[in-house]
Amino acid sequence: MKKMKNKILAIIPAAGIGERFLSNEPKQYFKVDDSTLIEKTISIFSSCELISKIIIPIHQDDKNIQDQDFYNNSNIKYVDGGETRAKSVLNALESEDLTHYDFILTHDVARPNISEEDIRTLIEEIQNKGADCSFFFTPISESIKKISSKEDITLNKEDYYLVQTPQICNTEKLYTALKTCVKDGINIPDESFVMEKMNYVLTRIKGSSANIKVTYPADIDLLKKFNTRVGTGFDLHTYLPGNGFLLGGYFIECDHSINAHSDGDVLLHSIADAILGASALGDIGIFFTDTDAANKNLDSKTIIDFCLEEISKLDLEIFNIDVTIICETPKIYPSRQAILSSLSKILKIDQSNIGLKATTSEKIGIIGENKAIAVQTALNLITKK
Repeated sequence: MKKMKNKILAIIPAAGIGERFLSNEPKQYFKVDDSTLIEKTISIFSSCELISKIIIPIHQDDKNIQDQDFYNNSNIKYVDGGETRAKSVLNALESEDLTHYDFILTHDVARPNISEEDIRTLIEEIQNKGADCSFFFTPISESIKKISSKEDITLNKEDYYLVQTPQICNTEKLYTALKTCVKDGINIPDESFVMEKMNYVLTRIKGSSANIKVTYPADIDLLKKFNTRVGTGFDLHTYLPGNGFLLGGYFIECDHSINAHSDGDVLLHSIADAILGASALGDIGIFFTDTDAANKNLDSKTIIDFCLEEISKLDLEIFNIDVTIICETPKIYPSRQAILSSLSKILKIDQSNIGLKATTSEKIGIIGENKAIAVQTALNLITKK
């Protein structure tokens, strides 16, 4: 890919008042995880080295923009927005010397789930295909009908798709197309529309369903589900002769006990490490050392309670969890439902969000010799609802 220094101008309209969002403040200033939607969106573009400058059209009565963490960024310019998105973009274009830019990249301020990689992909698309405009799209999965005064008509969803931002256009051609369509009073949903109206060359790339546009209050919950943190955990303990041990808070009767400083619940230990990892807090050993006498025979539910309390402080909660128990004996299946029930209570999540599997190590290594048990955990944390 050729170098794009001083060649790409990003325009992110933020002059809307978001009437459908049903809030006292415009939706772009709604906070998610201690950052506003506009802060999340702008941070991605401001950190992308391929973007030369950002222009944000804002409402003339905007009282919030000066409170945003990016406000004093010297690479960001503010202009008055227009009555429509199209007029806001046009105002931005007319405020700048466009001869400095090969392309204009536009994006919805209420789509914070975009990534720098998406931006790079879009730039490469328009360069490699020699197009005048490139944009993201997603297929339609639901049935669709056309509203009619007589009777609704079912359409073939394969003939349609949903259009997303960001979109990237040839600078000169976008300015010409946008100015023409605005002058003609045409209703303009996005930049790809005006490029299409002028019969310019367009290409599309399949986008992600995670790149949602926040329009209604319920979209915030959906946005949070896509904003997940992934954690993994692993723990292994050797066996001692005994009459059973705890696994996920449930006591399994067998010929083994666990060699451990605490109560040796290898399943809860693995989950705890996954929680701490996903929240960037470290691992169990930082908080519960095996050299501390106070942790001797410690109930592992105490460790989980600590982990849940810590992620709660970060406004996070467990969305789902998947664990794999690895051992030769005991057989896990007869106790599977009891373990699931115990985990549900301890983790405070529904059983439908817990995956529990068991396997052997095919007689390989210390586990295969029936001298140890291990657990591998993966989980997702999401922002609290």
